[in-house]
Amino acid sequence: MNGRGLVVVAALALFLTGSAVALAGPASGGPGGLLGGASDPPALLHFDTDEVRCPDGFAANSSTAVSAGPDNTEITYARNVSLPGPSYAVGGPTFERVNESAYALDVPTEEAGTASRSCSGVVRYNGTMRVPAGDDPWTLIVKHDGETITTLRGESEHSLLGGSTSVSGSVSASEPTNDAANASE
Repeated sequence: MNGRGLVVVAALALFLTGSAVALAGPASGGPGGLLGGASDPPALLHFDTDEVRCPDGFAANSSTAVSAGPDNTEITYARNVSLPGPSYAVGGPTFERVNESAYALDVPTEEAGTASRSCSGVVRYNGTMRVPAGDDPWTLIVKHDGETITTLRGESEHSLLGGSTSVSGSVSASEPTNDAANASE
């Protein structure tokens, strides 16, 4: 092989090696790599509530959205909560790992001060949690004031061409309803 052929072969090998490294990410397995990467620790990324309402009727009305990536899975869960009295609101939630692939979101209700409503009220919360993709299949236990309300289970499948996510849930306890929560202004 002459010098020119050797240079072409070396350039082609360098190009192919560089392309493989760019696709796979850093040698440490960084985010977005085909060979898997370092996942971020589990965390509650976002949590907010809507304004408290005094509806004619109460419905738990929950929703779940899951976004699976190669390193982390984000789970967004929203639900209506019936508050125990006119001076109550949703407090600061906790999110913790229960075991190697199970997590718990606990949403407390707490007294917020003087009664500011004529009804107990209903509020909708929305929280987004992050779990490592390596924890598949994962379980998310949703609690209200320490009592299990819903258990969600999911699994994400990843390949070089994309991924898919499946989620199933079960209701572990019914949301309490009372006449005060159903009263309207």
